Amino acid sequence: MEVIKLKKYVYKDDKTRPRQIVWDTSSLSTFSACPRLYRLTNLLGYKMKRYAAVTGFGSAVHDGFEILDRCKFENKTKEEAVTEAVTFIIKEYGEDLNKSEDKARGLEATMRAIVWRAEEYWEDTIKIATMPNGAPCLEKRFEVPFGTLGHRLSGRIDKIVELDNRLYLCDTKTTKASLSDLYFRNFQPNNQIYAYIWAARNILGLDIAGFIVDAVQTGVHFCRFNRSIFNVSQPSIDEWYQDAMYTIGLADAYSENEYYPANFTSCGNYGGCKFREVCAEQPDHRQIILEEDFDQELHKDLVIDNVIRAEDIFKRKET
Repeated sequence: MEVIKLKKYVYKDDKTRPRQIVWDTSSLSTFSACPRLYRLTNLLGYKMKRYAAVTGFGSAVHDGFEILDRCKFENKTKEEAVTEAVTFIIKEYGEDLNKSEDKARGLEATMRAIVWRAEEYWEDTIKIATMPNGAPCLEKRFEVPFGTLGHRLSGRIDKIVELDNRLYLCDTKTTKASLSDLYFRNFQPNNQIYAYIWAARNILGLDIAGFIVDAVQTGVHFCRFNRSIFNVSQPSIDEWYQDAMYTIGLADAYSENEYYPANFTSCGNYGGCKFREVCAEQPDHRQIILEEDFDQELHKDLVIDNVIRAEDIFKRKET
């Protein structure tokens, strides 16, 4: 039987009220921070014309570490693993990483992180968990039912590991910040990690004890490693789920009413919202700034051609 893949976004029958069906933690976090920001970025597709070049540093380190983990799982030597990881990174990311003006996030820093991590953690108490088919539990994507109104939750789990006969989700993070207790406190509570634990426990049926943040700090001439282990209670995950359902309910209501209010308390987050100048203008002048400073690229599901009608997904069955 053919599997029908739901679109991430759908329109109501008037084609003016987009609604998100498949949610991820990035969308949840954006909406929670500021509904107007969510509308401008997720639903209307505005992106700044002026932005720094993306070198892919975080992805490169992540992919390099994944190759090390997979090679170790396959009983390859440390030298074989490092050679495979470095060769892959140079081929896939080398050109872009060499363009980085930030030497703490360039090709040399990436190579250093991979080689030094192999030295630091090749003999490790944390072991990669094994899937039922014998494969390593690395880079597992999921999309699962989310609530009772047809929504779904999608995500990607970096890896699932075993420690002291317990299972943990493990997430790799890169940063230039010091790997102190203050840094690791930012991950509990955490929207992304709690969402993945909820999916792993409640939908996939895995006995996940908590999560591990595997962090690497990179500098121009150094890198440092540290990790922190978090155990998370089921009541905390249940509460997160209720909060998420309430948040998505608000998003549906805002879609129905065609109004997404601003949350000015979030304007200064992460160095300042890119739409701050837009919101500072009176409403009838904002479109001019959007057209001057931003490009617009709608998500493919929001292009009017060939859309799924939301009422077919949300309608209740007659009893």
